[in-house]
Amino acid sequence: MEKNVARNLLVQVLDDMEKKALEMKVQGVGVACFLDDASAVDWIGEMKVVETPYNLKEGWNLVAIAWSKAGEVIASLANSGNPDREKIMGELGFVGGAYAQCDGYKLAFAFSGATSEEDLEIAEYGIAQFREYAK
Repeated sequence: MEKNVARNLLVQVLDDMEKKALEMKVQGVGVACFLDDASAVDWIGEMKVVETPYNLKEGWNLVAIAWSKAGEVIASLANSGNPDREKIMGELGFVGGAYAQCDGYKLAFAFSGATSEEDLEIAEYGIAQFREYAK
């Protein structure tokens, strides 16, 4: 897939993730990343703020958490927050990052701002939308 096409798909999917989050009455930050199976460094990623990038009341930087989830997903090639996996420096171990493969690409989608279960639901919704658009 051409890089510009992939980036445009990520932006479109993040718009869908925002709609899903608002339907669920949650706010936060969504991240969508795309990596060619043949590369470990050619990562394309986009981010979307859904109403707020942080939760000052509880002291959460939702941007940092969402990207940490995406980083953990790519490093482990699995959903984030696996308690059986030893975290490496920079990972926070939060649930809410989803992993999938699609047509020779690795996908890492994450959301931060709601409960762990809601974050994962939104991230997995993003992956489903990406797969639909990539057909």
